[in-house]
Amino acid sequence: MLRAKGLHLTEISLEFLFLVIFFSACQNSENVKPSAGIVPVGEIIYDTFLINRDSTDAWGVECLAKFDRKTLIDKVFENVYKGRATAYDYFTGEKLSIEQIRKMEEEKLFTRKEISKIQFAERWIWDESTVQMRKELISMTIAYEVYNELGVSRGQKPVFKLIFQN
Repeated sequence: MLRAKGLHLTEISLEFLFLVIFFSACQNSENVKPSAGIVPVGEIIYDTFLINRDSTDAWGVECLAKFDRKTLIDKVFENVYKGRATAYDYFTGEKLSIEQIRKMEEEKLFTRKEISKIQFAERWIWDESTVQMRKELISMTIAYEVYNELGVSRGQKPVFKLIFQN
């Protein structure tokens, strides 16, 4: 079999194929022309509560009945602390270091139990051939509730944002 710099020709072909696939997959989806029947319908940003703030709200209870908030929040922090996910400041867009996140938790700026809302940014795509809609997660921001001195909610304060794709 032919050899080039210690590699078999088939190994070179496989490496080339891998590089082609890798670089094709890394293309920005905005630059890729949609295939027949694939219709991008835009991006959307929306908030969702991770807890039911009103125990008398049966619909809220039902909507969250199969959701494990603690596991999601723990996974987010676990991956940030392992360096597998990068946290960003919601307002400035600046990267937050692992030490900054740890300091926020240690100083009890918030507790994980208090994280009650997520803001999602998604890209929505309609597939005409299968008559299905697909959503691609762009980013998610986790937030906790802030109260005034009387214990009345003043709204949500973002902890950080994770960006999954542009």
